[in-house]
Amino acid sequence: MEILKVFTYAGCSEDYCDHIMPYPANEDSVAVRGYGVDYSNPENTKRQFKSIAKNYGNEEKNPFIQYMMSLTKKTAPDAETAMAINEKFIEPLKEDHQILAGTHKKHTASSEYHNHDYIGTTNIRNGKMLHANNETNFAMAQRLADITQQDVLLVIEKRKDNSLDIDHDKKPFEKLFKPHKTKD
Repeated sequence: MEILKVFTYAGCSEDYCDHIMPYPANEDSVAVRGYGVDYSNPENTKRQFKSIAKNYGNEEKNPFIQYMMSLTKKTAPDAETAMAINEKFIEPLKEDHQILAGTHKKHTASSEYHNHDYIGTTNIRNGKMLHANNETNFAMAQRLADITQQDVLLVIEKRKDNSLDIDHDKKPFEKLFKPHKTKD
């Protein structure tokens, strides 16, 4: 089973942005890509995300939808496959949203590779917000299930009030998505 975790944070403190901008290119990284952002320079990346939000008056709103996709060894046995799955996953968002994407190699019992996607919530063409609501998250989880042809567990973590920390006292929201069968 694949796992898709969702993280959000309204207000984007400097600490938050400073932490996540270099994260896709950390020591576990095997690939980083940027769509509408300079992925090679975290300061530029942060400035680019913030300038689009500010241009449309969205600077105090949730700046990103963060997706962390954990892929089973069967589904993504190598970095190229993990990256290809991620490219298909973010495809419908690339035209209208800035994206910082990274693929990491980290050995676990069920997975070798996982992807991190930071989707800018401000539409670069019209300023409308992409919300991390059920409509968006359910569609993305179903998309991943259809791409991988595997069950996907969507997990939405809860944060502590005014904190970047996950609140482990609150049960995360979880929902299972089954793939639609593809035509041969």
